[in-house]
Amino acid sequence: MKYAVIYQSKSGNTQRVAEQIYGAISTAEKEMVDIDIDQEIPDADVYLIGFGIHGYSCSMDITDVLEQIAGKKYALFVTCGYTPTDQYKEKLAKNLEVWLPDAGEYLGMYLCQGNVESDRRKIMISQMPSKERELRQMFEMGSIHPDEEDLENAVDFAIKIQAESVR
Repeated sequence: MKYAVIYQSKSGNTQRVAEQIYGAISTAEKEMVDIDIDQEIPDADVYLIGFGIHGYSCSMDITDVLEQIAGKKYALFVTCGYTPTDQYKEKLAKNLEVWLPDAGEYLGMYLCQGNVESDRRKIMISQMPSKERELRQMFEMGSIHPDEEDLENAVDFAIKIQAESVR
């Protein structure tokens, strides 16, 4: 089986996770693509697609990738500024559902918190001024993410996806 790890990373959080996932795939038949550098999607049997969340959704570049892989096996790995509670993950999964290909096999999603860039922090606070205190606490917690535990969990996720994809 051939694997492709495709990601978009504005802050570096998703790139760190992508590198861990790529390293955990135990085959030489793998490729890693940063779609902000190379928009050509390689042919693969399984795609692991990573991106940062903005407004409970993904970028149009990611939706283009998802269109191109219709009919294949795929999984998502996502970084977010918010604390990734089960409730947040459920809402996010519901919002992303609209972009997932109808054809193909969805293997799951890995979600971890990431550090929010200072410009993005200001935007978020301006959009939710009544929640400024909560947001600042969340940004403080997120400033150390993805941490070692997040990266280990990403490796476990990649190993699980690889095991499931050969069934």
